[in-house]
Amino acid sequence: MTDEAAIADLLDKERLRDMLLVYCRGVDRSDADLMKSLFHDDAIAFGGPAWEFCDHFIPANDVDTTFTVHFLGNVLIELRGDQAFSESYFVTYAGRLDGGTEYIDAFCGRYIDRWERRDGRWGVALRRTVHEWSRADLAGTTPFPIPPSEDGAFFVPVRTRQDIAFER
Repeated sequence: MTDEAAIADLLDKERLRDMLLVYCRGVDRSDADLMKSLFHDDAIAFGGPAWEFCDHFIPANDVDTTFTVHFLGNVLIELRGDQAFSESYFVTYAGRLDGGTEYIDAFCGRYIDRWERRDGRWGVALRRTVHEWSRADLAGTTPFPIPPSEDGAFFVPVRTRQDIAFER
């Protein structure tokens, strides 16, 4: 492999990693468009059309959860021309209200994605999700005390594009 080909492969892999992270941001910020940006418009994920899942997930997630936080761990990407295959380990924490008490649930699994480059754009064509483990009320109900922050040391999360992560 030439240096130019190796650099092109590295750039493609980095693009795919970024797209995976943008998807997670979309889930955590309740943004269906960011979630959809990972998938081609005819992609299949979570047992049906990926874009339909994204459009359904956001309103359901907003009703059922107080927050979601996604972590991607090991991401292995294999390139084969205009196709790629990836395995991404994830852990998701979600806040859930039950009877006025917030519980924290956890879900760990792997995204198994088949990517295609179409007209120069990478996108997931097929996502299969492996459920490794999950736990309800993993962390209990007592919040860790964070002192009030008037000096900007800590910011309140916002589940929209008004979140500080979108400020430039």
